Amino acid sequence: MDEQLYIFSIENALRQMEHAPRERGYYILRFYVDEQGMPARFPTDRTDIFYLSPSGGILRDRSFNIVLYSARLDAYRGYGRLTEHGE
Repeated sequence: MDEQLYIFSIENALRQMEHAPRERGYYILRFYVDEQGMPARFPTDRTDIFYLSPSGGILRDRSFNIVLYSARLDAYRGYGRLTEHGE
């Protein structure tokens, strides 16, 4: 995989999802991490795996702690919303 995809961004998460393996409903992604083990927006000397739930847009770390939520990663965003007419 192109190492540029390990730099954390929503766009890189979406690109990784195209080919990422899935386990128990989660996409398994890999990103560079900073000293605290959080996804880094720049190259570092180590990477780690993260789990992305597409039905919620939640990214979790190796210990399943929630790292972030993004509506752009939520496959079901907008479902269940009422229209202007309440339908």
